[in-house]
Amino acid sequence: MEYKTYKMKYYRTFLLLFFLVSQIAPAQTEEERIEAEIINIQRGVVAKLTGHEPIKGKKKLTSRASPSERKATAEFLMNSLKEIGLKPEKNAYNVKDKKGNQYNGANVFAVIPATNGSDEYVIICAHYDTVENSPGAIHNATGVAIAYYVAKKIVELEERNKNFMVVFFDHWKSNMIGTRMFTKKLQTDGYNVHSMHRSDYMGWDNDEDRAIEMLASNLSLESLYRIESPVPVYKRTVATPESRFFSNFGYDTVTLTAELRNADNSPFVKQSSDKYTTVNFKYLASTTNIVYSVMKALAKE
Repeated sequence: MEYKTYKMKYYRTFLLLFFLVSQIAPAQTEEERIEAEIINIQRGVVAKLTGHEPIKGKKKLTSRASPSERKATAEFLMNSLKEIGLKPEKNAYNVKDKKGNQYNGANVFAVIPATNGSDEYVIICAHYDTVENSPGAIHNATGVAIAYYVAKKIVELEERNKNFMVVFFDHWKSNMIGTRMFTKKLQTDGYNVHSMHRSDYMGWDNDEDRAIEMLASNLSLESLYRIESPVPVYKRTVATPESRFFSNFGYDTVTLTAELRNADNSPFVKQSSDKYTTVNFKYLASTTNIVYSVMKALAKE
């Protein structure tokens, strides 16, 4: 009897302490909730793309360089886009370059239609392949994770005054054949492209300032990112080949990277050490939220 009384008092004391601690502990802010949501989703994407977790069944990727691993990656991306309610397609190609080298691959893309009948398209993209023997975490699983999460959130918007297209490019390492083939498709099919937004080399923030580097083709887009960014935005001065492919067709472009010119970038890029465990997911979430804020603003225009 005494034991039961003691047990009941102990239980009541425990509940009282739990209640008091829960009242004292600070409530999670909306900013913290959003960050946690982004990190939870992006950890899963980056883990699977880098072989930190199986991409399907027990299969783990070592690098997204070989034909079989690029194919497995493309299937994973197709399924991931289906899970958020999209109807992904493959832009398959089998071409030779001027030297006679054969390239057989597939870009993965999906359209998020406008709700007002607009014919303008905003493209959010990243390449998904890697160099050989590299898990390619920061180069460029993180870019894929940004595009995927932003696409997921755009799908949830009730109003979209523009069409959005999420694209994952194949064959970056092979003279950017995938990007070349997709820009050709956009031109051939007559898409009215508003702008292209791509991320690369994201996920390393040694000085913890969450700053980004940006190259924008026009002042309006540059200003929009600066308005939506709560962190420093450094202007990139060197154009990237992917951006030039789009610019050659007259498309406006934005490229986001870590602070390459300030040397605050992963020392492991293009190496076997470019692993999941080197990614700063809080930094990645910060950049992702900036991109999504810009896309929300474009959707309202």
